[in-house]
Amino acid sequence: MSEQTNPVIIYTDNPEKYIESDLSSYVKVECCSCPDKFCKALVERQYSGIILNVNKVMRTPCCDRNRILSISSGVPTIRTLEKESQPLFLDDHKNFICDCLTRKCNGSGYSCPVNVQIPVEVSLEDDPAMAQSITGTIHHISEDGCTFHTNANLADNSYLYLKIFSLNNKLPILSGVYREQNAANCSCGYEVKFLDIKDDQRDEIKAFHENAIN
Repeated sequence: MSEQTNPVIIYTDNPEKYIESDLSSYVKVECCSCPDKFCKALVERQYSGIILNVNKVMRTPCCDRNRILSISSGVPTIRTLEKESQPLFLDDHKNFICDCLTRKCNGSGYSCPVNVQIPVEVSLEDDPAMAQSITGTIHHISEDGCTFHTNANLADNSYLYLKIFSLNNKLPILSGVYREQNAANCSCGYEVKFLDIKDDQRDEIKAFHENAIN
């Protein structure tokens, strides 16, 4: 097992099937059965991959299921069925293990943000069409996430949609609130991690980020 690789998180009610499988010989595994804790873990920590038990996902309430599927789209993911003592992988688990072992190892939060002044449109998780959005300004950004400020109070919201106007692809990005920054007589600040971001959006932010630090 590589010590420099982030663990794989598994959405399952039967962790022993994975802990005792060959998978644990290659990657460190963490199991979670609660949808809220599963999504929160993906916001607060970095994982090299995700394993989703299909039956567990289908039994999950619709709102939580949609969130899990959205978040998993940006991380190497495979599906399983749980039969007998070993999980049955529905996707190529060898390629999955290879992707996990070669995925960079990061700590919590996001790395090396650069200073910017970018307008952003923000809406709540239940408003992906941004019908009732508010405006803000991004002050720090990296390919993993950003910090923005707004005069609106978004406290107690764990997930937000961000539309970044400087990107060519302005499709709203589902983001998880990593930290709130509040001060008296000051606009509210939020540090977020990008959870469902398209490849071209990430590439554009990465290119902007690299140009800014060079």
